[in-house]
Amino acid sequence: MRRRRFLATAASAVAFAPLANLVGCGDSSSGEPQPVPPSDVVLSLPKDMYAHPGAPTEWWWHIGTLRAGERVFGFEINAASFAGQGFAFTQVMLSDVARDTHYQRTTPYVPLTFDPSRWAESDPGKDWYARLGDPESRLSAFHVVSPGSGYTSAPQVEIVGGGGSGAAALATLDASGGVANVVLVSPGRGYASEPEVRLVGGGGSGAVVRALYTYVSMRAPQADPTQDIHVQALLVDDPSLTEVHFDLRFSQQGRPFFVWGTGINPGGSGTDLKTNNFYFSLTRLAASGTIELGGEVFSVEGTTWMDHEYGAFGTAANPVKWYLQDMQLDDGTCLSNYATLQDGLPALGERRPSTATIQDASGAIWFVPTFVTPIERTWTSPVSGATYFMKLRVEIPSFDADLTIESLMDAQEFPVVGSPVYEGAAVAEGTFRGRRVRGTAWNEQDL
Repeated sequence: MRRRRFLATAASAVAFAPLANLVGCGDSSSGEPQPVPPSDVVLSLPKDMYAHPGAPTEWWWHIGTLRAGERVFGFEINAASFAGQGFAFTQVMLSDVARDTHYQRTTPYVPLTFDPSRWAESDPGKDWYARLGDPESRLSAFHVVSPGSGYTSAPQVEIVGGGGSGAAALATLDASGGVANVVLVSPGRGYASEPEVRLVGGGGSGAVVRALYTYVSMRAPQADPTQDIHVQALLVDDPSLTEVHFDLRFSQQGRPFFVWGTGINPGGSGTDLKTNNFYFSLTRLAASGTIELGGEVFSVEGTTWMDHEYGAFGTAANPVKWYLQDMQLDDGTCLSNYATLQDGLPALGERRPSTATIQDASGAIWFVPTFVTPIERTWTSPVSGATYFMKLRVEIPSFDADLTIESLMDAQEFPVVGSPVYEGAAVAEGTFRGRRVRGTAWNEQDL
């Protein structure tokens, strides 16, 4: 399975969810296992870069570390469909390491604002795209500025002005009688500016809601959709409302990274989209472009990671829980290590079995048993109350590897109500094949 993402609670018109990245590789020695034969890979590119109609879940997400000179940014841009549960969502974040500041928002999309058959291109004969939110319309989501109090039923939502018409939304309440969320259920048309939002009835008072303009757009040429992937996104931070604009381009260098060595979960059931999980990554993306933060534009570059995962991935009643560590090492090794939580949450210092997909610079891929140990310290979110591991040790006996990853800053959470997830830019160091290595990393946890 793997990173990306979570599972949702789409029940009260609010649904959400979250997973990773890497870079690099070496040569094999006589004591190591044999790599997975390329003939065992079940996926085929470019075909499987495209959407898979009928898949209960599907998502593409970009993550990693970008630099503007000495300034370091961690980022994630995720667009995901949980069509089997009737919703989609975006998760976008930026970690400004120098200022120890994290910007993030999760935006749900429900029927009428999300069409499972059209949100992403499924025809390999056409240019590829995935898009949630409309870059041409300035109404795509809402922010609850103040929940108010005393509501005994959800108030009606009136959307006024902005030059458009036809939009509709539903409010939901929290346990204390405040407005918890407002979800767009019909986008309307023609909104050239953010409209005014009025709440009427419900028996309470004091709730204040603001309309937001936010979107994620990914596209790439049909000739080779692993090259010149153009990603644009607008993040309006929750709760500061700081705007972050991304305009980035990515091109894969070398062979794709097939998770589990084959691209299909060996612990899953069969080979059907509805019963098993399929997964590949582009782990050596030459990245460049701009990030505009609070009106300041940064020209950025780096080597980043994209994940494409689809198929079966838990249910709202039985979600998958995991912790994952991706690494892009300076000897060219890319690896993704993870463990699920069937036995409950580990304690600090508790060593547990895990597994890793490893790829070297030649493109050879291995899937091997490993061990992961949370060490030294945790961080507890002041928003969700969830506690996460900030430093982890990964041991890979078959590759004479002992590595640690540590988050570049603590606060890198998407604090989704009922399903918070940690997605953090990190650094890796230690030994691999007995040699000292360092690199960029990603710390992902849905605990």
